[in-house]
Amino acid sequence: MSKSSGGLLSGLEVAVTVDDQFQWTGIPFPEGHGPHTVSKKMMKAFEAYGVPGVYAFNSTAPTEEDPRVLDILDDWCAAGHYVGNHTHQHISLNWLDVDTYLRDIETSERLLSRWIEASPSRYFRYAFAMEGDSATKTSQVQTHLSQNGFLSSPVTLWFYDAQFMVAYDRALRLTDRAAQRWIEDTLVDTAIEQIENQAAAATAALGRSPAHIMLIHGTTVAGATIERILGRLTEEGVVFVTSERAMADPANVIGSPVTTRQFRNSTQKWAEHAGVSIPDVPPAVLAEVEKAAPIEGMSYDEVLGRAIQEWTRRVSFTPVPADFH
Repeated sequence: MSKSSGGLLSGLEVAVTVDDQFQWTGIPFPEGHGPHTVSKKMMKAFEAYGVPGVYAFNSTAPTEEDPRVLDILDDWCAAGHYVGNHTHQHISLNWLDVDTYLRDIETSERLLSRWIEASPSRYFRYAFAMEGDSATKTSQVQTHLSQNGFLSSPVTLWFYDAQFMVAYDRALRLTDRAAQRWIEDTLVDTAIEQIENQAAAATAALGRSPAHIMLIHGTTVAGATIERILGRLTEEGVVFVTSERAMADPANVIGSPVTTRQFRNSTQKWAEHAGVSIPDVPPAVLAEVEKAAPIEGMSYDEVLGRAIQEWTRRVSFTPVPADFH
């Protein structure tokens, strides 16, 4: 597998991570697909492109309905990958008080302790990458993490792949092969464009090229495209590294000085701090993705809304949809 020598991403160090292999309560996998099939495709792709030590950050509430999904973590770790903590319910810290959020972290750790302890590092990732709507709240959670030996693993590169999930599931339900191919192709192209734009912004904001931590979700469309995405990144000259290597970079350990309740990754926060603009974030093509393979009642907002309503039946909170904008 040859590498580009002069592309925008040439030499960029990227640690790959995966969120939500079990998806979220209230959002099931389409028929014939699930955590086992997606994780197998991902592990195959990681092996093909030499991607080392991929941490999986899973909210664990779906295991209440099907404890067998935890079995995929044995295969995941046997393939040389690892497990972190991502809360139990996957509810934004913005919407919860600190004590409730910390109990959610502890619930997930109890369920995942066997795999977390087998991993070389104890990493935690905030649900929706939302670190809280106030610096005080963030500090309280970070204090708990420090006391329990966790480092907060940020996301510095993402490409809004979760927003492709519902459209792809509609296309599968309709057996619309043309829509499936278009969504897959569009996700691959969007991934490369977003990573280029965000990596450039991180360099501009920091005055140097940091090591990056990339996120992809454990969805059906991600399983269908992960090998192509990794192949394109390899052709562009990306160097895949471990999370431990990426977390040696102070920008990832210390984090951005920006506190915001909005849906932003670490690079976006650094860019905001430095006054650096990032083109096409979020990607304009998401509007076209949402039009693909339409099914009444299955828009992205409707599906996510039903999932959040399911969460409110489990934990008392008031969601703030504007946080996603």
